[in-house]
Amino acid sequence: MIRNYYTEAFKSGIVPVVSATQLIDGTVKSINPIAVAASPAHTAGVTMVLATVVPSIKVGQYVTAPAGVAAAWSINDHIIVEAVSSSATNTTITFNKFQAADVNQGFTFFNINQNSWKEFSLYIGTSPEQGNNFGSITSGTGNLAAAAQNTITIKVNNPYVQVGMSVYDDGALVGVIATVTNSTTFVLVAPLAANIVDASILTFAFTVLPSISVLTIDNQTVTFTNPAQGFVLPVSAVQITALTGGISNIIAVN
Repeated sequence: MIRNYYTEAFKSGIVPVVSATQLIDGTVKSINPIAVAASPAHTAGVTMVLATVVPSIKVGQYVTAPAGVAAAWSINDHIIVEAVSSSATNTTITFNKFQAADVNQGFTFFNINQNSWKEFSLYIGTSPEQGNNFGSITSGTGNLAAAAQNTITIKVNNPYVQVGMSVYDDGALVGVIATVTNSTTFVLVAPLAANIVDASILTFAFTVLPSISVLTIDNQTVTFTNPAQGFVLPVSAVQITALTGGISNIIAVN
């Protein structure tokens, strides 16, 4: 019933991208970015001292940092400036929570214009079942997948083979699909370590549960695991941050 209700809306829907920085409507989440660097490593507590004076940093700004020895600070980690003060030589910042940083780590401080965000309903077009092999099929005849070869050709058309699936030869892991050329030919991430014998049985499956992570209109990250195929998520979303397990064909409707 939900799918039928949204049929007309789908005609004007958009295909959203998965991004850590871009919202569903195509706008960039951050505005007015300020790039700075901190001199000492930030290894404990929520207070960090920048090696320079940066008067443009304000309370309420978000901050991100690329990965190094320490983990990256993502825009969706919601690390926010709670207090800031400057002396003649440096700027001291207090964050809402602790996260480690490297020596001379680069940071970007920015604002988000949450009042302008557009919210969407998200329709899940494809949500594979975990471990669903979509039927056993034989390997290719004219293209034996020999050792040190990436490409595998199968005898029977299989439109359900997708990027990210693991490939098994009689139960033994062969590799992971990097690209799908068509319904009979696909390319693995790395060359095969051993031959696939002609007419051997290949199966295809995702090794993780299908899931989708979204940012809501309230600026909260929510993850749905095993969402029902052909239905609409019960949330007002502004951004899609991650997909796993073969979820695809998503339509955003506002």
